[in-house]
Amino acid sequence: MEPLTIPNPERFSRALGLSFKASNSNGKIWVFVEEGADFEVEDDSDQVLHGRFTSPRLRCPTMISVVYAKCTRGERSILWDKMREIPLATDSLPWIIGGDFNTILTTRDRVGSETNRHAEMIDFAEAIEDCRLIDPGFDGSDYTWAKNGLLERLDRVLVNEPWTRLFEAIRVTKLPRFASDHGPVLVRCKMKTTPEGGKAFRFQNIWTRHEEFRNLVHEDWEAPTEAEGLINLQIKLSRIKKTLKRWNKEIFGNIHANLRASEESIATAQADFEANPSPRSRTDFNREVVQYILLLKMEEDFWKQKASLKWLEE
Repeated sequence: MEPLTIPNPERFSRALGLSFKASNSNGKIWVFVEEGADFEVEDDSDQVLHGRFTSPRLRCPTMISVVYAKCTRGERSILWDKMREIPLATDSLPWIIGGDFNTILTTRDRVGSETNRHAEMIDFAEAIEDCRLIDPGFDGSDYTWAKNGLLERLDRVLVNEPWTRLFEAIRVTKLPRFASDHGPVLVRCKMKTTPEGGKAFRFQNIWTRHEEFRNLVHEDWEAPTEAEGLINLQIKLSRIKKTLKRWNKEIFGNIHANLRASEESIATAQADFEANPSPRSRTDFNREVVQYILLLKMEEDFWKQKASLKWLEE
């Protein structure tokens, strides 16, 4: 996180629902983690904060490096050297590094300027190669930064080979810009799982966010069963389980697929607004943003609940 504001980690911690763990030497990089997780700083500098991340969700520690690069090529050379040092101390642990690198990697990462940045691109590419890092790809907008008609992909995420073995899938999504000229980057990693038996019924917290949920449960529960005592209770529980499963499939479907579809819609709306900044296109874009935020909160509820169940199981 790049706050660029008066340091007040407690306020951000309350807003995010996460614990503040560290900031780098110049206060431009902050790290927050969920309850039960930890981040121990191993290297702190102006352009990168590097540390060891542990969580009950993960079977081994991981190394995380957060970048906020300087604006000039000479200053960034210090960052490239620092990146080359990190793999020597990671003990082959999974490593992810990401943030604002303040430079592009290819000519496709920039539109709106003819400035020659070939030397800077070579510096960045050589650092990535020396560190044996992999770009997992991305979806969303092609660019993460925009100003005065210039669009660039300055923010990115890179991982090493052990990281790809730890997770079954890695998805990097470039989110829309809101109050900044940078768009945030969301990284989601899917843990490898082993097949198990039939799925048990689990109440999903995300259901409570839907306006129809309370009435649905009330009407189904109050419907007569023509039975009494424990038999009555058993029938009602069995019936509400089937009702909620059917309702979940019809209304929510696959929440991750819905979120991907929303991301595509919001990217289209953003592109339409940038091409034609009319009141109508702004309204369409804002509507897509509201829908996306709601879906994002639902997915957050889903992962929080799943993580809690996994923790209890272990």
